[in-house]
Amino acid sequence: MVGTCGVWDFGNDHRRFAPSHFSPSPLPPLPHFLVTNRLDRFELKFVISAAQRARLAPELLPHLRPDVHAGTGGVYPIISLYYDTTDRDCYWEKMRGQRSRRKLRVRVYGSRDGAVTPTSFVEVKHKCDSRVVKRRVELPIASALRLCAGDLEAAPLSPTEARVAEEVHGLVTTRRFRPVCCMRYDREALASVDPGSDLRITFDTGIGYRLHDLTPVPDDRNFSEFLLREGESVMEVKGTGAVPYWLARMLGTTGCRLASYSKYCNALAAGDPAVRPPLRPQPSLNHQSQPPAAPVFS
Repeated sequence: MVGTCGVWDFGNDHRRFAPSHFSPSPLPPLPHFLVTNRLDRFELKFVISAAQRARLAPELLPHLRPDVHAGTGGVYPIISLYYDTTDRDCYWEKMRGQRSRRKLRVRVYGSRDGAVTPTSFVEVKHKCDSRVVKRRVELPIASALRLCAGDLEAAPLSPTEARVAEEVHGLVTTRRFRPVCCMRYDREALASVDPGSDLRITFDTGIGYRLHDLTPVPDDRNFSEFLLREGESVMEVKGTGAVPYWLARMLGTTGCRLASYSKYCNALAAGDPAVRPPLRPQPSLNHQSQPPAAPVFS
């Protein structure tokens, strides 16, 4: 058991995870004005080793293919600017295991070689248990930053986009969200070969963060602090409905353990004095560097 939400071990008894027994709990109904421009799905995360990923790769081939929207080979960089309050409400809501919580971020796609066209979004990610609703507006980076600074006139918006912008405005003006952390990682994205399925599996590697220079740039590589151990990656399984039986069985046989891993919270736990004050040196002891933070799985 890790953190407040714990870790699920798929183990070898994969019968427990057949679709009829492994359907995430439904998301409570949202107010009508929020049910717009949304992606509603389950989202399961696993921190896996290089050996586990190597075992999974050939098993996934019959079921998945590289995402055609992700450029050559299905790999692309992601830059995210996360917003939070001065007291880091989003961090502590996650740590407390609050069932319903929201995050605000500006997400930037695009690669230096042009394989992935530069694109940016303002996103409100609303999570309740294992269900995720993502409401977003596509904007140029400058306009996205203006909107997240409280400017509702940052760009012309459709009525649907305007409702999302109003939600963003509420987070910024009422809860006083401000830029806190910029992150970068490389994502390999796989999509189901079944045209009737929206199943996606992604692998995130090279997860870097910084708590300064909070201006997102496509394919930004100006990062010196990184999460995870060498060879590890964060695997995410996303879709609607239930996890396919073949996938649940595969996860069990490869020893994957489900964990609610938060990139943002782990970055703050590792380096943000607002949630992890530096240790005060003791005069009678040899000065030691602060120990690394344990991964956040709450």
